[in-house]
Amino acid sequence: MDLKNKVILISGASSGMGREIVRILSNEECKLALFSRREKKLEEISKELKENNIESVYKKCDVKNKLEIKNAIDLTYETYGKIDVAILAAGILIPNPLQNFDSNIIKDSIEVNFLGNVYFIEYLLNKMKSQKSGTIAVTSTLPDKRGVPGWGAYGASKAALSWFLESLRAEAKQEYNINIITIKPGSVETPMIEEYHRKGAISAYQAADIIIKGIKKEKKIIQFPFFQVLMTRTMDKFPNFVYDNLDIDLQKGDGYPKIKEY
Repeated sequence: MDLKNKVILISGASSGMGREIVRILSNEECKLALFSRREKKLEEISKELKENNIESVYKKCDVKNKLEIKNAIDLTYETYGKIDVAILAAGILIPNPLQNFDSNIIKDSIEVNFLGNVYFIEYLLNKMKSQKSGTIAVTSTLPDKRGVPGWGAYGASKAALSWFLESLRAEAKQEYNINIITIKPGSVETPMIEEYHRKGAISAYQAADIIIKGIKKEKKIIQFPFFQVLMTRTMDKFPNFVYDNLDIDLQKGDGYPKIKEY
């Protein structure tokens, strides 16, 4: 896929992988529609793009708010008349320690990481079905087949997303010529995980570069980095008695909050 003159929508565009995706796309001569909760950041990014003769629009968009998502997509169509590619990168990562189990953390994770993307997909499909074309690339996670201690809220929301996207992929392509791409990052150095660093993490720029190259190749699944993919898929095959005896602290990773029970 040649991205020149394509209209590309990006959610979560103000930081992390989303911001680096914008940076890379600024060299592709495409038209950008940028959305995130932090409108001030988007304004700054849009100003930089304009100085480099890159067309862009932006608007505050909280993915928990269906109306703001609808407004984001409507703005893109009113401005450009189409959306060729949507890259959905907004998400949250909140640890949920067993010691002070809180269902609100799970609720928030599901609303942002799963339902927020479902809302976007709902409005995007309505438009792209009429176009008979389009690509929707959505950020899930690499470990989406087995639960990771301490990260159940995040993992459950992303595992649901991976399954949902897979349920759409064949039908969307065969019936409407719409490509559904599941992005499965391992550890990426973004503000979201700055307190929970894991060995082997790659930079947000490296991750964004892999994502854009995967979209150009029209891959169905984009997963990275390589050694974490290899390790995760190997662990997926472990029998339960082996998996359940792996070191818990090692799985939780550096920086995981230590909670004392009284």
